[in-house]
Parts: sequence; C-alpha cells; structure tokens
Amino acid sequence: MKLEIHWKPHFRDTEYGMVGEIKAFSLVDHGRDFTLYPRLPDRKGQTPLPEEFRTCAEAKARADQLLTAFLKDFLSKISPTKEAAISAAKEAS
Repeated sequence: MKLEIHWKPHFRDTEYGMVGEIKAFSLVDHGRDFTLYPRLPDRKGQTPLPEEFRTCAEAKARADQLLTAFLKDFLSKISPTKEAAISAAKEAS
C-alpha cells in the first residue's frame, strides 16, 4: 500500500500534509527554518515531537519517512487477509 502526502497551503506560513482526508502533518515556515509537526502516532501511540529543518524539502522528506514508518507499524498489526482486502480496495479506488 502506498499513500502519498499532499501538501495544502494554509495561512501564509503553514502547509498541511494531507493523507486522504487526514491532516497528518503541519509544516510551518519561520523564515530561516521550518518546523514539522507530526500528527500520526508512533508505535507506542505517542505523537512524535516537532522537528526543525533548514529547508522545506528536508522537512517534507522526513514527513514521508514518518508516514512510511506509521504505515509499517499499522499494517504489521493487521492480518494478511485484512491487508489484502485493504490493498484491493485501494487499487479499486
């Protein structure tokens, strides 16, 4: 299953990283640096702390890594039958 983050501007200094209809990340431009606010829980169920980056591209690359880790943890808890059903539904849409 491959989901992508679609970045949508909000205000002049903020973008929301949307995964479908879910606001998974917020990215704030401070002028000299960028802060990524993850909203997806980690494997312990905790929301990761914000991280600062020098460029927008670095922050967005980190968001992709966090999304991949979230999906890996999420899918590891799903039985193979459910995973196949989710993949089939994703491909059909």
